Amino acid sequence: MLKKIFQKKDPNYQLVEKINQVTDIIPAADIFSFFNQLTDAYNQSQSTRVELARIEAMKESVLLEIQNKYDLYHKVFDQIFDERRTAINKSFDLIDKGLDSGDKELISIGMQGLSKIVSSSPFANMEQLSNMLNGNKIIEI
Repeated sequence: MLKKIFQKKDPNYQLVEKINQVTDIIPAADIFSFFNQLTDAYNQSQSTRVELARIEAMKESVLLEIQNKYDLYHKVFDQIFDERRTAINKSFDLIDKGLDSGDKELISIGMQGLSKIVSSSPFANMEQLSNMLNGNKIIEI
């Protein structure tokens, strides 16, 4: 029926041919329902694609935040333990000098310093450190 309306030269003729092929498979009354469902499926697919892109962007943002926190904690703990290492080495240097010179006072000072460093925990103020790291405060390392 539609073929009679359109000439073969008409650009819409091919579209009409396709519609006629579809009507051979799907009753004409169901074609519009089919196209509506197809359009809905396409729109849902596009919406899902946008949602996946949003989730991927959020994932990348969270991963970057985790990496930045890791780097910060790593620097802070390196600094804390470097300071302790330096202080322990100075205490041992004092003890060695005291032993070499036979100076009991120097040995005592070195031992007291070493005892003080070893008995104090670098994690004693962990809650305070954690609050500083999580609270946008500037920390000098």
